[in-house]
Amino acid sequence: MTRLRLIEIGVAVVLTMVALLFVAWTAWAAEAHGISVTDAWARPTIGKGRTTAAYLTITNEGTTDDVLKAVKSPSAERVDLHETKMTAEGVMQMRPLDKGLPIPAGGTAELKPGGTHVMVMGLKATLAEGGDLPLTLEFAEAGSVDVMVPVRKGAGGDHAH
Repeated sequence: MTRLRLIEIGVAVVLTMVALLFVAWTAWAAEAHGISVTDAWARPTIGKGRTTAAYLTITNEGTTDDVLKAVKSPSAERVDLHETKMTAEGVMQMRPLDKGLPIPAGGTAELKPGGTHVMVMGLKATLAEGGDLPLTLEFAEAGSVDVMVPVRKGAGGDHAH
């Protein structure tokens, strides 16, 4: 075997070990705070739109109740938690969740169209299907959890929220 080939093999082994350590660290970090985020997606923006909504499922795998207090994104000027409810007059109304979203120990919160969701406003660029939207979820107990949210059309079409 040539010396160059041995160096190539050595570099491949080192890169593989680094990748494995990264995966292990990511799994440990997710387990450490007891929060699991699945089924995340955001709607593409329409035209030159700078607003979208993001949806996800949050599971509190810990033994302590927690509250999703805020959501942030480096890609947007403002991100709020909103809930949509039907008024007594039969009108759908969207309101911010100023006190956050409680997630009991062992419980799950599903953020979905027509219900609780993440409202992303003042995007720095449009979002196209196939792209990603970085979000940081800030919990009272678990701290910050970073999530990369894929942009795709959801059930009910691709209309902006």
